[in-house]
Amino acid sequence: MMFAGVLYYLWLTFFQRDAGVLRYLLVAVVLVVLAALFFVGLGFFGIVLSIVSSRNITFLNKPINFTVSLLYPVVLWLGKVFKIAQDKIQCSFVEVNNQLVKAKKGKLTPDRLLVLLPHCLQERECPNRITTNPDNCSRCGKCSVGALLALGEHYGVHMRIATGGTLAREAVKTLKPRAIVAVACERDLTSGILDCIPLPVLGVTNERPNGPCFNTQVKPKEVEKAILFFIKGGDSHLVCT
Repeated sequence: MMFAGVLYYLWLTFFQRDAGVLRYLLVAVVLVVLAALFFVGLGFFGIVLSIVSSRNITFLNKPINFTVSLLYPVVLWLGKVFKIAQDKIQCSFVEVNNQLVKAKKGKLTPDRLLVLLPHCLQERECPNRITTNPDNCSRCGKCSVGALLALGEHYGVHMRIATGGTLAREAVKTLKPRAIVAVACERDLTSGILDCIPLPVLGVTNERPNGPCFNTQVKPKEVEKAILFFIKGGDSHLVCT
């Protein structure tokens, strides 16, 4: 509204006399800006309504996706201004995303679900390369990878271990899943969720007792809850740690 007001003021000040095409161009710009603001407002309303009612508002899905993509960098910038930790903002983003996904309450066959795991879950000293072939895991129990692979086999879902966003995107492109369960830190989860819109992604944050990207951990039960949500329609309570 402020932007529209400034443009209108400029029109009244500079283009009142013999404005010609410029006048109509200015009006068009104002209308486009107002339409975009309305669309964002509709998306924000949809986000709040979906979370409060725990229901998917189908006709608001496009405004919601647009608003989530548009507002995230704005929120990051505001966080820097008000000295709010980026991890906190990203954790909040993941939680809001999880609530929106859970509101849809859809069921999938296991072969349409992809579970993405970060390679940093693997014990650093382990000699086996599991990113190219997860079957190379010896399942010795020193890290959670073996238990997670067993989960994938038990439920019949696709499971991939990625070293970064490029491999993760390649897995999504190859397998064409209908939904994703992703385990990662807040930063990688956030970027992955934004990249995958409108594909539903349930994020599970890993634990980092030894620092980032080094012998990270995740509770297999949390991953199992996320898998069950998609293939059995069960609810899952996923909270950033």
